[in-house]
Amino acid sequence: MTSKELMKTSVVRRYKVLEKMLNVNHTLFGGEVMGWMDKVGHSLAVSITNKTMYTLTADKIKFLKPAYLNEIIEVKSEPLELGAVKLSLQLTAIADPDGDNRRTIATGIFTFVQVDEASHRPQRISYPLDDLETYVV
Repeated sequence: MTSKELMKTSVVRRYKVLEKMLNVNHTLFGGEVMGWMDKVGHSLAVSITNKTMYTLTADKIKFLKPAYLNEIIEVKSEPLELGAVKLSLQLTAIADPDGDNRRTIATGIFTFVQVDEASHRPQRISYPLDDLETYVV
C-alpha cells in the first residue's frame, strides 16, 4: 500500500444516544462523544499501522452543537499526518447523519503512538508502505 492510499483510509462507526448518556441539560454528554472519537481513532490507527497503538493526545476538541436522546451519531476518523513516531487523525462526530437535521456536533485531532513494551516510550512506527514519500497531507 502507498502513503497516498493510507491517507485516503477512514473508519466510520455509529452510536445511538441513550438516556444514561445525557447530561443535566438533557443533551449528549461531551465525555461520551470524546470516548467514541477515541475508539474510532484507535481503530483507524491500528488499521493503518497493523501495530498496537496508544492514544497520546486528544487536541483541539470543539463541541459545536448538541445531540439529543435517541439520535444516531456517526463518528468518522481520517488521517492527518503519518509521522515517524506519531500518527495524527481528524475525528468528526455528526448527529442525524441520514436525516434532515444533519449537523457536526464535535471535531478533534487525536494523536496515537506505538509504545516500546520494555521502556514504555514511544517508538518509531514502521508503516506497511510500498513507497517512501512524505506522509503529510
